[in-house]
Amino acid sequence: MTSAYFKTPERHRETAKGLTLIEILILVGISAFLFGALFVSFSIGQRSYTSSEANVQVQEAARRALNTMLDELRQAGGAITAAGSQVDFQLALGYNLSAPCLPYSQCWGAFDQTGVRQPDWSVRYRLAGTQMIRELVDSGGVVQAGARVLANRISQVSFTYVGGATNTLTIQLQAQYASTGLAGGSVTANPTPLVMQLRLRND
Repeated sequence: MTSAYFKTPERHRETAKGLTLIEILILVGISAFLFGALFVSFSIGQRSYTSSEANVQVQEAARRALNTMLDELRQAGGAITAAGSQVDFQLALGYNLSAPCLPYSQCWGAFDQTGVRQPDWSVRYRLAGTQMIRELVDSGGVVQAGARVLANRISQVSFTYVGGATNTLTIQLQAQYASTGLAGGSVTANPTPLVMQLRLRND
């Protein structure tokens, strides 16, 4: 009877025994591995989303800049100069206008901020930092107030003009989105750079 009395607590102790230190360490290791895998998976997903979003933004920036410029450059003529990231050109103001325009000929210049014809003025596109801007330049070469931003996140622009019978303007434009959340720190529009060649007016 005494013998049976002492065996019961031993069995009870065996059943109530908790986890050993090795089992706890194994569980901690598995948990750490799972949390690490989840974190890496989340980081990759987040970076992929950020990269896709940045790609869309640079493509839109490049396309917006080109489309805005092309709408006006299709009407360009008169005095045209292109150097690096800047181009100056004029627009047709009308035929046989009063002086300083020449009689019985097309008059070239630009429309000012209020829409008034200004003979011998020019429109200027140029890269300022990462912004593509449009400015008005008077006949004395003075930039007027009211510059307008055409597009942001533009990292590089190049204008090349060939006059004469060819009379073409080639635009090379590159848009870029910089962020620490992106692989390499930035995303650039693809193809790089975007290239557009435009035939200008001859009259």
